[in-house]
Amino acid sequence: MKKTREETAYERAQILNPLMGPAMDPALRTLKIEAIAQDEGLSPRTIRRWLKAYEEQGFNGLVPATKSSNKTGSVTESILDEAVMLRREAPNRSVHDIIRILELEGKVAKGALKRSTLQDHLSRRGYATHQLKAFNTGAQGSAGAMRRFQRKHRNDLWQTDLKYLLVLPKTATRKATQLYVVVFIDDATRYVTGIGVYEDQTADRVMSCYRRAVERFGVPAGVYTDNGSQFIGRQINQASVKLGVKLVRAKAYSPSSKGKVEAFNKLLDKFVLEMKLEHPQSVEEVQHMLDLWLESYYHEKIHSSIGMSPKQAYQGDLKQQRFVSQEELNLAFTLTETRLVDKTGCISYHSRKWEAGVDVIGFKVQVAYRVGNPDELVMYHDSIEPRVIRPLVVSEFVKVRVKPDPLVEAPRSRMLQAMENKKVEPPREGATSYRDLMKENEDE
Repeated sequence: MKKTREETAYERAQILNPLMGPAMDPALRTLKIEAIAQDEGLSPRTIRRWLKAYEEQGFNGLVPATKSSNKTGSVTESILDEAVMLRREAPNRSVHDIIRILELEGKVAKGALKRSTLQDHLSRRGYATHQLKAFNTGAQGSAGAMRRFQRKHRNDLWQTDLKYLLVLPKTATRKATQLYVVVFIDDATRYVTGIGVYEDQTADRVMSCYRRAVERFGVPAGVYTDNGSQFIGRQINQASVKLGVKLVRAKAYSPSSKGKVEAFNKLLDKFVLEMKLEHPQSVEEVQHMLDLWLESYYHEKIHSSIGMSPKQAYQGDLKQQRFVSQEELNLAFTLTETRLVDKTGCISYHSRKWEAGVDVIGFKVQVAYRVGNPDELVMYHDSIEPRVIRPLVVSEFVKVRVKPDPLVEAPRSRMLQAMENKKVEPPREGATSYRDLMKENEDE
C-alpha cells in the first residue's frame, strides 16, 4: 500500500532523530550524518536537506511536496484520454500494452512514456486496475461500486437468509442428517429477530421462522431476501401482503448486497465449531444451544459498525413496534390456493395427495393451508360446507369405490311425451265469405 505524505514525514523524522536536540560539534555532526546515510542507504546530501527543512519549518518541512495536477510532463491530456479509452475498451489491458499501442499508433515516441508515470495518471482518473475491479464487483448490470446502507430504526428492514448448518451424525436408528438454519436479522441494530434449525430447507420452514419472529418482535416495514425459491414463492408474498410488509429482492448473484446477514452467517461458523464438540443427536439440542449462543455471545458482543451490542441497539431504539393480534397472524399465515379435484376425489398440494371427497370430483376448490399445521387443509366450495381434509393414506387394499345408483331403462322419452301432452290444438275456423259480408253491410 502506498504511504501517505504524513507517514513519509514521520519516517524521515525518525531517521533525523539522532541529529535533533542541542547544538552539536560540526565535526561530530558530520560523522553522524555519514553514519546515518550509510545505515539508511541514503546520501549525506539528502540527510542535510531534510535536516535543514526540519530546522526551518519543523515537521511540515519533512512532508513531501505534492505534484501539481496541472503538470502532465510527458503525458498530455490528449495522450491521457487515449490511454483511458484503451483501458475502457479492455479493462484487463496492462499499462505496458497501452504504452505499446500508443507507440505503434505514433501518438508517443518510443521510450518517451514511462509505465509508472502513466499508471499514476490513470489512477488519478479512476482507471487503475484495482479501481476497475472495485467498480465491476457485484451483481450483473450494477452501476458503480457497492455502497453500504443501513436503516435508521429497528424493524425498518429485516434481512433473511437460509444456510447449511451442520450434519447430525449417523446412528443405529437414523442416517446422517443435514441441518439448515433460517435467519432474520434487523438491518439497523444487527439484532437477530428470528432463527430456526430444520431438517430441510422448504418454504414452510422459512414461514415458520418468519411467524415466530413477528410474534416476538412485531411486524417489520420491509423484508430483504435473495432470489431463492423459498423466498419468491406465493407463501411469503401472501403473508407479507396481509401484514403490510414490503418485500425487497436482492440483485441476482450479489451476496454483498445482503452483507449484514452474510456477516452473521460467518459468525455462525464459530458456533458450528463449538457445537460439533458437543456431538449433538437431535434438532432440538442444536436449537437449544444456538439460542443460548445467540443470547450469551452474539447479542452481547460489541458490533464494530454500530459501536454497541445488538441487544443494546435494539432495546435502546425508541421506535414503537407494531404488533398484530393472534387472529390477524392466523389470517396472514393461512395461505389459500385453488386446486382441481381429480377423478379419484383427491387434490395435489405441496407434492402430496389429499383426500377431498367424491362429491367434489371435477370441481375447482379453494384450500387453506396454515403454517405450523402441515397435515391439515381446509377446503371450501359453494356446494359444500367447509371441511378439513388430510393427506391420502394408501392402504393395503383398495377401498370400495362409491358409485351413483344404477341406470334405468325408460319406456318412452319423458321430454317428448310432456311436450305432446302440453300441446293444445287451436280452433279451426271456416273460410271467409265475402258475399255474406256484403249482405250484412246492406242490411245495416
